[in-house]
Amino acid sequence: MINEDQHIEALKNAVRDPVSALTAVEVDTKHRADRLVKILQQEINNRPGAVLLLLCNQPPGLLLEQAEKEILEWAGHEGVLFIIDQGCGDEKQAHDFWTKMNFLREGWGGLKCHVIFFLLPLNYRSMVRDADHFADWIPLKLHILGISEDNQADPSYQIKDTAFSENEMSFKTARQVLSSLQEQLAQAVHNGADKSLLVQRYYLPMFEAAVKIYALQRAQSLRRHISETDIKETEMPEWLYNNFILDLELRNFDDAERSITRLLEWAKENNDQELEADSYHNMGTIAQEQRDFTSAEKWYRKSLEIEEKHGNEHGAASTYHQLGRIAEERRDFDAAEKWYRKSLEIKEKHGNEHGAASTYHQLGSIAQERRDFDAAEKWYRKSLEIEEKHGNEHGAASTYHQLGRIAQERRDFDAAEKWYRKSLEINEKHGNEHGATITYHQLGYVAQERRDFDAAEKWYRKSLEINEKHGNEHGAAGTYHQIGNLSGLQENYEEAGKWLIKAVIIFIRFNDLHNAKQGANNFMIFYKQSPPETQTRLKAMWEEAGLPAFV
Repeated sequence: MINEDQHIEALKNAVRDPVSALTAVEVDTKHRADRLVKILQQEINNRPGAVLLLLCNQPPGLLLEQAEKEILEWAGHEGVLFIIDQGCGDEKQAHDFWTKMNFLREGWGGLKCHVIFFLLPLNYRSMVRDADHFADWIPLKLHILGISEDNQADPSYQIKDTAFSENEMSFKTARQVLSSLQEQLAQAVHNGADKSLLVQRYYLPMFEAAVKIYALQRAQSLRRHISETDIKETEMPEWLYNNFILDLELRNFDDAERSITRLLEWAKENNDQELEADSYHNMGTIAQEQRDFTSAEKWYRKSLEIEEKHGNEHGAASTYHQLGRIAEERRDFDAAEKWYRKSLEIKEKHGNEHGAASTYHQLGSIAQERRDFDAAEKWYRKSLEIEEKHGNEHGAASTYHQLGRIAQERRDFDAAEKWYRKSLEINEKHGNEHGATITYHQLGYVAQERRDFDAAEKWYRKSLEINEKHGNEHGAAGTYHQIGNLSGLQENYEEAGKWLIKAVIIFIRFNDLHNAKQGANNFMIFYKQSPPETQTRLKAMWEEAGLPAFV
């Protein structure tokens, strides 16, 4: 399978030498087309180049006239004409446009320059289907589309990055950028380089690379050197997007929401519906991470409405995935699986390995919830194969963790600990406290099962410290629950009751009735095991907390 990096290299090679030719590139967003044009303009150096907009509501003959006028004074075959699709309202409008375009193939083929059409999925499909003769005149057809990745240690969301993901920057390249620019930066600082130059040439690309590989502490440090006054207007959307990613990973939800709100305003002002859909999606992610699933679903469906209207399959696949996550959180596993498979069908069709890896992972989670551990392990390993192949340490850490959970469920605690420590090594290296705290919790559980209660409590409290620091109440409640169980196993029943009540109150507040019920059941188990005088105190504690009628 040809990956997107190879398609980008093929596109670069195609423009390096002057030639009269037609090329078609399928892209998922106008922003991606803009970024590709900037890359290609560097390749053609001082040769002439121009950009025209493809508007489906205008006659295609008008676009050809504009092209002929634009290249009138160009010498020979030197120039490159970039034509960027602005989107079509629906299938019918696209069909009408390309049916007429089909009759203009000789006019386009006769232009003495290299014409590159950047087409959104709806128009690309329509060109191939409705303008077959025109399409036959295009020898080079490429596909450079968005990649959605799994983005947390216990993957509960898929960030929408169709407008800004650095397709041309792999995880390996991002690490190389950080390494090479760090050396150059030190020399530039030593030579007294201007601050704005340092930002544009070093701090900003290094910040983007650090965010790409989820090197959170490094990204935070680099961000402190960048002022918005040093950001070019054209770079502001991507700057806001990368800040959103970083703050979401750091659990700074208010800051993450501020970045997306500004991005949404920018999208509306510039009538950029792809970016608008992305922003709605990412608003859903913020709500989901705060366990406001009703709001999250509303945002996702708002995003999906735009994506489906414009035939943006890649964007829709990401949102189908997220709707699956919402269904999974609500423990509607059949609905979740349907959404995941709908997402996966599109990703596999387009060869989107990164996105598919994320959905394989979630199908593993569904199988795990159904106690089908063999199926779960197969899905996780399918996901892991892709993550390791692409050097996606962040995604791999998540899957190592889940393979630890599978080993734990099989009561193979040695294997579980190995997987957890493998996950933890990556998360600690990149300063991913949120990912690390989940694994600290599970290492506590492994120690508890081995009856090493002192070690278990140390792990639980290490997890709890981070959750409380970041205000992650729901995560903290899970650890309160386990510390309560740990106390009960040591026959400290009153202490167990305090922790379990604390957990149940939070679970109820977050409408997590599944875990609330588990906490209440464990409370009752320890209540029945305790002596009469302790039972009296436990019952009073339960009632004083205002919890449902004590039985």
